[in-house]
Amino acid sequence: MGDTDVILNTCTDEEVDRENDNFLTELLLGLVLKVAAALALTSTFYENPKKLFTMSDEGSPRAYICHFSDDEVANDNWPEIEFRSPEDEAWYGVDVWDMCDSLVVTFNGFPCEYDEVYAPDGFKNSDEIKEFEERFRATSVQMQDLECSTLSEGTKVCATCPSVTGEVKFYDAVVVHVEREMHGWDEEGKEVCGCDFKLHWNKGPSVDKTTSAKVGDICLIQEDNRMNPKVVSFLKEARRQLHGGPHQGEETEWQKIVKKVASALRNYNLSSSAPENHG
Repeated sequence: MGDTDVILNTCTDEEVDRENDNFLTELLLGLVLKVAAALALTSTFYENPKKLFTMSDEGSPRAYICHFSDDEVANDNWPEIEFRSPEDEAWYGVDVWDMCDSLVVTFNGFPCEYDEVYAPDGFKNSDEIKEFEERFRATSVQMQDLECSTLSEGTKVCATCPSVTGEVKFYDAVVVHVEREMHGWDEEGKEVCGCDFKLHWNKGPSVDKTTSAKVGDICLIQEDNRMNPKVVSFLKEARRQLHGGPHQGEETEWQKIVKKVASALRNYNLSSSAPENHG
């Protein structure tokens, strides 16, 4: 054959096809999250370009994926939301976005490795879907000194729970008693509450116990029951899959790949601890 030998590829057509398929799948797995993030950023930009970028401590721009709602509804019409994490039952401010049929929950102020991904086919019954729905609500608001009169026996609040580790996390509690004290005034002429509130904890390290709290420890639960459209769509799809509702067509290869990514992220999150609450 001459001075140069030619080495023939002895792989069969089937092996070549399988290698090509694996390569394509790995490539798409790497790209899908970038595409999803780009779509989220694009939606955010058109809703409010000023919220898309801020400057990092190093002086370079840092992108933030903000929460967005359905296209036909303005984002500003929906309240900010908080989420009770299954990891520790504490409340965290979050944003949500969808990836195919899955719901991605991003914790405000935390890096993306703390994101939690939920698939619509991950619920065993209607009770589990209802329980998941109740983990979302409008963000609780820090109680002000002059608002102490709004609290009485039986009021439900979200408050910081005493912790031996020093972590500041927020859990649900019920006011069982209020010891009223005369209010004072600070140097700036602002009213200062000195009342003591006895809280019975529904969740957290002090569950079923009663401890004392001050006004600065308490957040007021909002009465706004509107649900973020992204969460509503996800719950609707979860119920459809649970009860065997009509499909919207055969699942595409792209949807299958996105599900693989969602599953990988979900498995990664299971091995990670919950983020510390940032107040």
